[in-house]
This record gives sequence, structure tokens and C-alpha cells, in this order.
Amino acid sequence: FQAMTQEALSEEVSFSVLYTPFEKEDKADKIKEANKTFAEKHPDYVQHIFTDPHGIHLLPEKAESHPGQQYLLTLGFRNKEIGKTVEKFVTQNLPVFPGVPSCS
Repeated sequence: FQAMTQEALSEEVSFSVLYTPFEKEDKADKIKEANKTFAEKHPDYVQHIFTDPHGIHLLPEKAESHPGQQYLLTLGFRNKEIGKTVEKFVTQNLPVFPGVPSCS
């Protein structure tokens, strides 16, 4: 999933990313909080803010993190249409084919 997100964003330079530590709290409240924090920290990227509702991500390899810590991934875009397109791509339900093993 993260590889697909990175591939989709690789050609877009007008976005920013925020990783928010996530525990087993209410995900809806954490998403609202992550969006608000993102807007405060990255005011140039608020045309479209999106926190992945499927949520649990690991930090990129070079980032310092605690073993086992999970994060919500929030993306902010300068261009609203690009943000909406990426959000649609990330949140779409992928078809399930009977008899084909899933990747998860």
C-alpha cells in the first residue's frame, strides 16, 4: 500500500507529509487531530488534507522511530484536484478475485 502511495506521489512536488504516532485510540478523533496538526505545521499545503483512514504506517527507513510504533499518514497538497485524485486512488476498494491469494 505504501509503495502505491509513494509511486502516485513521486511526480508531485507540491505536497507535504506528516506522520502522527498512533495507539489503539479512537481513530476518527486521531484523524481529526492529525488534520488539524498538519494544517498548523504546514500552512502552505492546506488546499486538500487527507489522512489515510486505513491507517497504520511505519516511518520511512531513514527516520528514527521506536520499534513497533505505528503512525497515521497525513498528506497535504497545494493543488486541491491533485489531492482529491490521490485520496481517491488511495481509498478505492480494490476488486477481489476468488481463488487468487491476497497481498495482505
